[in-house]
Parts: sequence; structure tokens; C-alpha cells
Amino acid sequence: MRFHQAGGRPRAATLLLLLALIAALSVMTMPANPGNPDGRILSGAQIEPGILAILQRSCQDCHSEATRYPWYSYVAPVSWLISSDVARGRRHLNFSRWSEYPLVRRMRSLSEIANQVRDREMPLRQYILLHPRARLSEAEVSAIFQWTQTERSRLIAGITARER
Repeated sequence: MRFHQAGGRPRAATLLLLLALIAALSVMTMPANPGNPDGRILSGAQIEPGILAILQRSCQDCHSEATRYPWYSYVAPVSWLISSDVARGRRHLNFSRWSEYPLVRRMRSLSEIANQVRDREMPLRQYILLHPRARLSEAEVSAIFQWTQTERSRLIAGITARER
């Protein structure tokens, strides 16, 4: 198989065909509309603005419907990986639907957030590589952990108050 002949035209045609194929695949696999234009997350939770800002910066792209898609998320095959990661993240925990979760699920999610952030399992390493601002400092890890404990206690106190 010859890719270049005199003048390099077959090579240029092959390259153009490859670029057209990538463009077509990219259009077909564009990320879905995030579905939450106002970007509000954790509706119903009591959360300080500083903690909310940390979660927006480091978590909401995968765990909400307020995903900010970078330019490379529109190019196949990267778009496939990002779409899959976002869908999996939302299925596991979706901050945009927080108020719709049953109380027990919110309490369990708070425990999972606390443990995964403290153990540095979240944000994912591959996400941090592409989004260095998402990296959590020790102070931010502590703040998130403390918020999860406080919010969980508040939810438990609400259950206890209703039982009286």
C-alpha cells in the first residue's frame, strides 16, 4: 500500500479523509446538554459558600448536570471517554438532584463523600491531570469532611425531631 506518490496527493487525500471521519464522529458524539443551565447544586443542603465553591470547582463536572465541557470533550474518541465518565459519575451521585434523594441516600452519600475525599479517591487522578485547579488542598479536604459530618448530623437531628 503506497501512501505517497509524486506530489504527495494520495497522502493528503488520506489525511483529509481521516480528518473528515474524526469530525463526523465528533459531531455524532458531542456531549449531551447538561440540562441545568442555572448550575445550582446541593439544593436543600446547608452548606457554606466556600465549601460550595470547592465542590463546584472539583466535583460538579462529573457529579451534576452543570457540567462544563472543555473543547477537547467534543473530539472523538475523547468525547466518548468523557461522556462515559460523566454518566457514571451522575449515576453514582448527582448534586443537581440532591433534594430528590431520600434522606437515607443523602446520609449515605455524605459518608461516601467524606471517605473518598479524605482517602484522596476523589477527584479522580485523571480528572486532576486535565483540571489541576480541581486538586484539593489539605485544608479543603478537612473543610469538606467537616461539612459532611455537620450536614449528616443535621439530617439525623431532623429525623430525631420528627420522631418525638
